[in-house]
Amino acid sequence: MKTNKLVSEIKTYWDNQPCGIKKGQGEIGTLEYFQTGSQRRYSVEPHLRDFAEFHYWRGKRVLEIGCGMGWDAVEFAKHGAHYVGIDISQESVDLAKQQFKVYDLDGEFHVIDSADSEALKQLGEFDLVYSMGVIHHYPDIQGIINNIYHNVATDGEFRFMVYAKNSWKYAMIQKGLDQFEAQSNCPYAEAFTKDEIAMLLKGRFDIVTLAQTHCFMYNVNKYKQGENELEPWFAAMPAEVREAVQEYLGWHLLIKARKI
Repeated sequence: MKTNKLVSEIKTYWDNQPCGIKKGQGEIGTLEYFQTGSQRRYSVEPHLRDFAEFHYWRGKRVLEIGCGMGWDAVEFAKHGAHYVGIDISQESVDLAKQQFKVYDLDGEFHVIDSADSEALKQLGEFDLVYSMGVIHHYPDIQGIINNIYHNVATDGEFRFMVYAKNSWKYAMIQKGLDQFEAQSNCPYAEAFTKDEIAMLLKGRFDIVTLAQTHCFMYNVNKYKQGENELEPWFAAMPAEVREAVQEYLGWHLLIKARKI
């Protein structure tokens, strides 16, 4: 019962504030809104394009676990992937569908809890199962990975991002100086070490690459106003020092794994 209550809280949280809802400018649901939101996303997190390699999946089947408002979904579809996205949040799926409508793109979306093994099996197999910063927000990440295994085709890939425990941001969270998400009161989030990721994937996926990156270094209030101004302590660092912080103390663990 406790888990059911938590899952309900997770759904409500992301329905009330879909991830990235404040990134765009203009009226929500318009072309201007989606274009400016996408530009802002990839300007602050440029590593996402390199990690996803959207162009590589042309003509291939892609399943996204936790599609959110469809930021990455649009890139997959624009580059010719046969895209299917699922999310636990109805509001997020509705916005993703609207974004595809605005761009006149083809894709398939479902409101599905990724812990629902039967629902996932019905979607079939995919060349890529992709999840960007999602499965660490669910209380049974091992169960989700077990389910995903059945969706990855032979020789297929599972690419995902989770939060890094050995990171600058996690240290700030532990000291009460930061929080997991931009919005407060996130009902559930976890961070992981590289060894913990290896254990979660053991027996199902071989890790191809596991990299750490991304430390949000900007003044939050200025960022909310559309300005990317470094916090003074980061601005004082030489560029190579900031790069080292990203590489060894970054918030994102990026994993490319191949099905065994």
